[in-house]
Amino acid sequence: MQILKNDYSPSVLNKTEVFNFKRLLISSKIRENYSKLLYKAGIKSLIQFDIDTIKIPDSKLSKLAVEEASHLCNTILLNHCYRTFFWSAGIAVSEGLQYDNETLFVSSILHDIGLSEKHNHICSQQCFANYGGTYAYEFVTKHTSNSHTPLVIKTAIDMHLYPSVSKNKYGNEAYLLSKAAAMDVIGSHVFQVPSSYIKQVQKTYNRNGFKDDIIGTMENLNHKENTRADILYKMGFPTMASKNVLDSELLNS
Repeated sequence: MQILKNDYSPSVLNKTEVFNFKRLLISSKIRENYSKLLYKAGIKSLIQFDIDTIKIPDSKLSKLAVEEASHLCNTILLNHCYRTFFWSAGIAVSEGLQYDNETLFVSSILHDIGLSEKHNHICSQQCFANYGGTYAYEFVTKHTSNSHTPLVIKTAIDMHLYPSVSKNKYGNEAYLLSKAAAMDVIGSHVFQVPSSYIKQVQKTYNRNGFKDDIIGTMENLNHKENTRADILYKMGFPTMASKNVLDSELLNS
């Protein structure tokens, strides 16, 4: 498969891009902590909703994407993809954002194809997110006549390792997928959705084995130097993942 290049998410970062990526990691964490304080102080109100508020789309494309992900991903990774959709949609509710439900779901369910056993060899050659974006683009293009949808999905998956994605530049789906993937992996933005909703989602799509599995993908897949996965690992990803509040007994009871 020939990876489709883009001008917004390079597979391997140069020195300037590495610096900017690290700076983005730090600035996004500062903004997240500020937002958390606003919720804690009651300046921002937490919207209450439950799992029935979010609907998995019943479209042909969505069903085909589930079949594809189920074929390629083990149960641990597949559950992560489902949870990512529910966190994406939940964050959208909390922020009052509109999104295309089918596009967000397909992006979520296919976003980690590059970490699946069949495809994770790519990690030592290029960014697995870019690989996954191209894979999803080709898959979706085969199953829809809408030329816009594959591009939106590719963009979202290409960028999902970024700690902050501009919704004005790249769309709400890319913005939401990035926040949701970070939420499931390291516990970012947990304060934006009700704990009761988190419990419902994690009861349906459990986290059994996920922490060890996702840390293993960072430690054992020999990610190419200066890909975003490599940089995240060197900046303490395993420690952050091991302390994810979503793995606490309180949110899994």
